[in-house]
Amino acid sequence: MARGWLLGAGLLALAVAGVLWALAGEDAAGPMELSERTDLIAMVCAVVGGVAVLATLWRRPEEDTATAVTRLAGAVKSVGEPQWLSSLGGDLKAIDVTFAFRPSAGARAAALPASPAGRLERVVEDYRELRPRRMVITGEPGAGKTVLARKFVMKLIEVRGEGEPVPVLIALADWDAGEPFQDWLVRHLQHDYGLPHASARRVVAARMVLPVLDGLDEMDAMSVGCGVPGHSRAARALDALARHQDGTDPAPLVLVCRSAEYDALEAEGSHILDAARLEIAPVTPVQARDFLALRGARRPRLWQPLLDDLRDRPAGVLARALATPWRLTLAAVAFDRDGDPAELLTATSEGEVADRLLARFIGASTANTSVGAGRYEPERIHRRLATLARAMSTSHGADTDLVLEHLADRLNPGRGKALYLALCLWWAAVVGVALAPFNARLDGDISLAAWTLVLLLFAMAGAQVVGVLSRAMPRGLLSLPPFGSSMWRVGLSSALRGSPTLFLVAVVLMGGNIWFWAAPESLGGSGAPYEGAMLAGIFCVFGCAVALGQCDVTAFGPSGWTRMGSTTAVAMLLAGLALPGSAWADPQRTLPHLVLMPVVFVLFHMAIVGPWHLYYCALLTHRPRLPLRLARFLDWSVSAGLMRTSGVAYQFRHREFQEWLVRHPEP
Repeated sequence: MARGWLLGAGLLALAVAGVLWALAGEDAAGPMELSERTDLIAMVCAVVGGVAVLATLWRRPEEDTATAVTRLAGAVKSVGEPQWLSSLGGDLKAIDVTFAFRPSAGARAAALPASPAGRLERVVEDYRELRPRRMVITGEPGAGKTVLARKFVMKLIEVRGEGEPVPVLIALADWDAGEPFQDWLVRHLQHDYGLPHASARRVVAARMVLPVLDGLDEMDAMSVGCGVPGHSRAARALDALARHQDGTDPAPLVLVCRSAEYDALEAEGSHILDAARLEIAPVTPVQARDFLALRGARRPRLWQPLLDDLRDRPAGVLARALATPWRLTLAAVAFDRDGDPAELLTATSEGEVADRLLARFIGASTANTSVGAGRYEPERIHRRLATLARAMSTSHGADTDLVLEHLADRLNPGRGKALYLALCLWWAAVVGVALAPFNARLDGDISLAAWTLVLLLFAMAGAQVVGVLSRAMPRGLLSLPPFGSSMWRVGLSSALRGSPTLFLVAVVLMGGNIWFWAAPESLGGSGAPYEGAMLAGIFCVFGCAVALGQCDVTAFGPSGWTRMGSTTAVAMLLAGLALPGSAWADPQRTLPHLVLMPVVFVLFHMAIVGPWHLYYCALLTHRPRLPLRLARFLDWSVSAGLMRTSGVAYQFRHREFQEWLVRHPEP
């Protein structure tokens, strides 16, 4: 707080000195007209006010470890609750799956609980009795591993003691062991949960994060028994995790992996030591009957033949196919309001049952949702999701996280970048063509040709450094909550509490600057309301950035990034139109200014928020397979239960659904 007062006093002193110098007369400031002095005063106030705002943005008081841990726990809870709901298909009740601790042959393992409960509802109690607290959750595809991990995180958050670490669920797909594990963890705490870099680094260094790492099997496109031992990405990750320690003891962690892939790693000697392996048991026919009878209560007569088959044939095709929570939830959604569940009785294999369910999944989810019902046709939804699923396929397997900021790198990046560069060059050419008839000279010795060359170089430089500035900014400055959201009020209150002095200095100086521009000349102003309106808009944008920089960006959702890009683009375009307002009375200057200034602002926006432009360029090159309003479509898909969110990323509802879409790109 003392530093804030000193900085605020220094900025005020600088502003006062500049104003006095401008008003002192010819001896100090040289021969100037009143309007020139007013412009100089406005410039001084604008510069100092801008510095104050930037200082407020970048010099937020650093949190101590306890405050950062509390912030992280709140962010994990706010992210986990909607994830839990979406993972269960909109129903809060999960199947109480059972599990057993599987002994590890000939390897060091954690000491197991004396009397393990072996149930979903009591997984936290079992974990707390492990020594050391390292656990590997394994199971067949769709067995409920991720649901169990989410349940573990949410239950542990509820009962976590003051000195216990915060459980954080993170997907492993984007980690390469070449990056230190702690640096990777810090990066995800920043991007997924909105922690400032210093706070994330402090929390990780204090070992106050319990990493719950999902998708070990998704790090490689591996089949059982293939590959060179120890050379897969998963094997290298396990080697790095084995060295993750807390003092002299192995640091606590939780891993999630498919059984077959972990068996292959174990056979190669690459599995993690000092850990307890938990194997999720298949759902019994009795559990499946009870669940489907509960979820099929709307149409019990149609469900009865399927329930009878589960009772009479406990080892039949249907019972085996529905032996996982995911398949049971899929069946409940697919036949919730339409269709006859008895059509599954004619399937001759488990794969055929799955294909029939997945073929109905999109249509049933579209019919079940009440959000924007009828807005999207099932066939169009299928093609769009299939395009995204194929784009997320990589050389080492399917990636699970769809981050809009990085989508351009997935969708044929060469075409998107070529279109981006072409747009930069096109905007520069527009200036030259529009100004040529006027033979305009924009500033003394700068000719039209020279200015066009400057714009061209600026556009090319923007294309080269695309994304550099945006990656350097705090994550909170790159996202916007939905308009009308209470997060705006919360952010403004946090900004006022966090840096009241700097915020007040910025308000006073920027308000004075706007007055000097907008006030009539008789009152000492410049009489330029257009410039005043533009500066007022810029000040509002900076104020919103200050406010939202204090917020938890995980509450904004994955679409907050596109919302910020669109808002700043509109703001800069309006500023470019307002800036030449004083030249509108001069016909010789109106058109050149109206063309030039908006283009300058557009190019500036392309250089600063380059990934946003690349994102839309990539979507343009994939029309009509993908819509320009992709974020809106994905948000609708989340509400329909086809997708889910994880921090700032979208994910498909289940990996089996994602893989099925890759195999079936057409409805």
